Amino acid sequence: MRNVAVVGAGICGCAAAYFARKYLSSCKVTIYDSQDRIGGRILTHKEYGLNLELGASFFTHANKTIVDIVNEERLRVHEVKERSEFAVWNGSTLIYRSDKKAAITNLKLLLKYKLSVIRTFLLLNEAKKRVAQLYQEEQKKLAQTDNLFDRVGIKEWCSKTLDEILTEKGASRTFIDELACPITRTIYSQNTNIAGFAGISSLLGVYEAPIYRFSEGNSTFPNHLAETSHANVKLSWKIDRIEKLSKGYKVYNGDKAEMFDGVIIAAPLELAEIEFEGVTKPRWEQQLFQPVFIKTMRGILNSAYFGLDTSADIPSIILTTKNADPLKHCNIQKAGNHESIVTFSSTEPLADEVFMEVFKGIVNPVLQCSWKAAYPVFTPLTRLPPTRLDEGLIYANSIEASISSMETAAFSALNAVKTIHFDLLRK
Repeated sequence: MRNVAVVGAGICGCAAAYFARKYLSSCKVTIYDSQDRIGGRILTHKEYGLNLELGASFFTHANKTIVDIVNEERLRVHEVKERSEFAVWNGSTLIYRSDKKAAITNLKLLLKYKLSVIRTFLLLNEAKKRVAQLYQEEQKKLAQTDNLFDRVGIKEWCSKTLDEILTEKGASRTFIDELACPITRTIYSQNTNIAGFAGISSLLGVYEAPIYRFSEGNSTFPNHLAETSHANVKLSWKIDRIEKLSKGYKVYNGDKAEMFDGVIIAAPLELAEIEFEGVTKPRWEQQLFQPVFIKTMRGILNSAYFGLDTSADIPSIILTTKNADPLKHCNIQKAGNHESIVTFSSTEPLADEVFMEVFKGIVNPVLQCSWKAAYPVFTPLTRLPPTRLDEGLIYANSIEASISSMETAAFSALNAVKTIHFDLLRK
């Protein structure tokens, strides 16, 4: 029986355990995580009968890896219709608002931004084709993520910013600042100086409607994967050292150690603080990470704050331009008694005075959450970190240098399992 360790209990680690159970015969999997829960950057909070997603919030019908798992496991999901009701706020007034009918929304966009919309749609159609080719290439031949990206033309987008790519395609400065930038701020809390593939994926996330969530909350997804894999899950276990030996790898938690045939690292190495022995760790440009602060409040909205007449006019999601910093976006859900539950996302803690202006009268705090490393700070790269650090030692999180989502984490986990399977067969 093969014995595989997975370091990290987020979506990537739990998906790796799931695929290992599925594709590696007689495989025993142990998942380690320094936190006291499964899920990593997926976190669902239940309040007032609502699922408040504080981390990864949706996937699309084009996310093949997740959709395949959903269908095979018969998991319950629902369409997120309220995300079609959005507006863009510049810090003082709404500069754009969608319509409940997608056709009218598209017409309004075309009238306002003209050829920029068509040119961006053509770019996104090309992106869809390249992503479809990526899935095909992954099935054809085992390869490092960097090589897969190069084969299908995605790598060229990793070396430029989204701003550069859209400008080259002929999109106007107004379109980039008023529509593209608010979308990247909502998805990744970063502006259009974000690396190109991450930025394009942000736009695809809006363009690829419909979008979905797990019916009982997104946190149920990694938990289901871990449970289905029958993995031995060890929470609050910080792996601080990995030693390569002649017959495999020894992983250490302080003075405690366990032996494995192979190891999949499903956590950012920049944050994991793992020492390696007997392994020449490749060098690459170390990444910074984007902090995100979440605060959810309940009360009666002051619609005038957003330049509206009545609270009934306020859409479900408010995107922001750079002028609204540090606020990145707001999600609004009706709660009865004319009250709303509003989740604010920002890159710095918001002052209490902000909430006194957004709401009328009494404001009730619901929860707050801070992510010290919500996403990598996506900068243009000429080369991604390697997937294989050594034979049987796989870095599944290498893909996060270019893009971060539930789908890419699951895709990378599948590729990692196939790679470690190949390595173990050679032994």
